[in-house]
Amino acid sequence: GTANCSVDWHTQPLDHFSFTETRTFEQRVFSYGGFWRRPNAGSAAGPILFYCGNEASVELYVNATGWMWEHAEELGALLVFAEHRYYGETQPLGGSSATNASTLRWLTLEQALADYATLIHRLKLSLGAPDAKVVAIGGSYGGMLAAWLRMHYPSAVDAALAASAPVLAFDGLRRGGRGKASPLFDGNAFWRVVTRDASPAAGAHADCIPAVRATWEAIDSATGSAAGRAELSSVFRLCEPLREGASPSDAEGGAGARLKALLLNVFDTLAMGNFPYASNYLVFQQTRDPTVLLPAWPMRAACA
Repeated sequence: GTANCSVDWHTQPLDHFSFTETRTFEQRVFSYGGFWRRPNAGSAAGPILFYCGNEASVELYVNATGWMWEHAEELGALLVFAEHRYYGETQPLGGSSATNASTLRWLTLEQALADYATLIHRLKLSLGAPDAKVVAIGGSYGGMLAAWLRMHYPSAVDAALAASAPVLAFDGLRRGGRGKASPLFDGNAFWRVVTRDASPAAGAHADCIPAVRATWEAIDSATGSAAGRAELSSVFRLCEPLREGASPSDAEGGAGARLKALLLNVFDTLAMGNFPYASNYLVFQQTRDPTVLLPAWPMRAACA
């Protein structure tokens, strides 16, 4: 984990594709070389396992990407975990990085991929291992980045391990020939998996799914009155009390819609962290306390 790693900062251009934007920022990178087979006259350098940081502090992935740690010794590999721009401590514009759309304009996957390709090139040169093989690794969005890094910068990485990477999950993508095309992306497929985790088939209580579904209408009804909003604010221990919106179920941000979105994210997180053992993987980013854990099978626990 992070306790075993060294931390370095690498200078990156704010905009890799502009001749007029000259500002730079510092990208945080964790690395562990305890198992790395360094290049010498008798043998080639061991591989570089390069984690493509995604939408959180890179510490989360340093501590949770067990596959890299488990295989580093047998591969003689150098482990590198690069933080994604605008996340964790890699803030291109400091405290004003996320102020508005104008300061977020450089938060794109194209810029992130260019960061990683540039970093890999510089690392190999600084390590005296220009011929070291590089495997890009990532999960979810990070897996998408790993796959795209191999596709867009094939000279930077020799292979990519893309776990749970929804590279085709974009509206408008279609499969089939002319006149037979059918949607390639089903926006509800993910939520069907989340729902299954709350079902008896996945070990959850039989009343979980119907109870949760009944909740949405109940929230809409309660947010229609000041007393109802006050009760919901108390029940869910909200940081700020719910306020009246244009409509209780206003998709643009009414009180009901905002609360339901929060709860939807809770079930999303429980499903993604529905491991058979206790884990802090999906809560450490918020708590920063490694002792705060989701229980084993957290969806079952939440539905009990």
